[in-house]
Amino acid sequence: MTVYNNTRLLVDGARGSDLGISRAVYRLTTLIADLGTSFANWNSTRRTRKELSKLSDYVLEDIGLTRGDINHLTLR
Repeated sequence: MTVYNNTRLLVDGARGSDLGISRAVYRLTTLIADLGTSFANWNSTRRTRKELSKLSDYVLEDIGLTRGDINHLTLR
């Protein structure tokens, strides 16, 4: 039986197995960053909707909005 060594040296001395780990770490890091961004966007939208909902109809009309516009604006 022949055994092959698949840890060839690549660019700058990195081994093939190291490159796979680096890609996995990069993907995981990107996923976590994307989840953080998504959560921040969701939270900002939630706070905006909450603050707009507290305003009276008179104030909403003064800034050119209606109650129905609140959900429409925050769904974008």
